[in-house]
Parts: sequence; structure tokens; C-alpha cells
Amino acid sequence: MAEDRPNAEELIESVREFLHDKLLPTMDGHDAFEVRIAANLLAIALRELQQGPAAAAGERVRLTELVGPHDTLEALETELVRKIRDGEIAVDSATLRSHLRETVRARLAISNPKYLGK
Repeated sequence: MAEDRPNAEELIESVREFLHDKLLPTMDGHDAFEVRIAANLLAIALRELQQGPAAAAGERVRLTELVGPHDTLEALETELVRKIRDGEIAVDSATLRSHLRETVRARLAISNPKYLGK
């Protein structure tokens, strides 16, 4: 099936560009602040669409390796917490640290890539 154009990513980017590049320069004060926030939220939504599925898939793989298979990502996270709390996974485990580092990196790449130096 052919993809409708513009797609969701293109629509979000168009509105973000309009707010940031066209509208924001004409504003000041609190209105400019609110437009900047709206443009930033659209940028986050766009990155979530683009990067979210791969980030969730990577997290699922890492968590499955740590705690075994579960139906949902939420169930995997809950099991990880239980295993840490019950001492089944040491808090200083290299595998746990690696998982947490990669998960935080993926989430920051979506929410605020500037924190990663991007």
C-alpha cells in the first residue's frame, strides 16, 4: 500500500519549522517562550516516531537477556526491579550497568539529544 503524503513525520516537522523559523522570530516575552516550548515538544514527538521503535526493541532485547522473556516491556521492567530488589541481580553488575547506560542514552537521544553532545 502506498504511503500517504505528507506522512506524520513530515507534518510534525512542517509545523515545528513554522513555529521555530517563522513565528518565533516575530514574537517576544511569554508568547515566544510558549512557541519555543511547542516547537521543542514537536521535535521530541518527531524523534519518538523516528527512534522510539528501535529504542524499545533494543531495551526489550537487553531486558530479556537480564530477566528472561516476558510479554511486555513493562513486565520486563517490573521483573528487573524485582530481581534487583531481591538481590538476584547485583546493582554493580556490568550487564545491568550496560543496559541502564544504553537505555538512558536512547531515551536522551529522543527527549534531549543535547545532553549527549549531539
